[in-house]
Amino acid sequence: MWIVRDRAMSGARPRCGGDRRMTDVEWRLRVAGAADADLVAAFRCASDDRTWQVQVERFVRSNLLDWASDPRAASDDPRALLLLVADELVGVAAHEKAVLTAAGGCRVSATKLQVAALAEPWQGKCFAAGDRASDVLMSAVLTDVRHRRPPRHSHVFAVVHEENHRSLALLARYGLTEDLSRPHPRYRRVITSARRPERDPARDPAREAPRR
Repeated sequence: MWIVRDRAMSGARPRCGGDRRMTDVEWRLRVAGAADADLVAAFRCASDDRTWQVQVERFVRSNLLDWASDPRAASDDPRALLLLVADELVGVAAHEKAVLTAAGGCRVSATKLQVAALAEPWQGKCFAAGDRASDVLMSAVLTDVRHRRPPRHSHVFAVVHEENHRSLALLARYGLTEDLSRPHPRYRRVITSARRPERDPARDPAREAPRR
């Protein structure tokens, strides 16, 4: 397991004011395992009854660990990551290898961001240095993708409800700005653009990815 400590991110990034900053704490990222069943089952990220929030919360609480440990999916290299402060679960992220089929039947290797969610008390909050908890989580999961061996393809995509504006804005800051075909009328599938993202993940503090 690699420890990722709370320190200021480099590069231009929205910063939090003092009233939105949490106490001066150290955060860490690690891979989820079977021993985290109770911790994950208690995770709450749905602040209301909006469909996409409820779906994400249910997936994390009921399916995340099985999804990550399913031997039938081992070739997809599924990864479930936990962002913690002491014993508090701040956020959850997961990703896996995937293959997209483009128009004309061309197959493109990519990474699917399966989920990225903050616990309700941390939504809209920052660490003491001013870094948004959402940016720390997103930076960490993309760093983990980059450190996989054998290397993954650089394309990263996610499926997001069209009304989930905060998540879409977060993804756009990390370069997921191009729309692919929709898997559902209300859900967008966004993928990394060929253009340089606003945030260069290589300059973020999560330089070391968690290991098993």
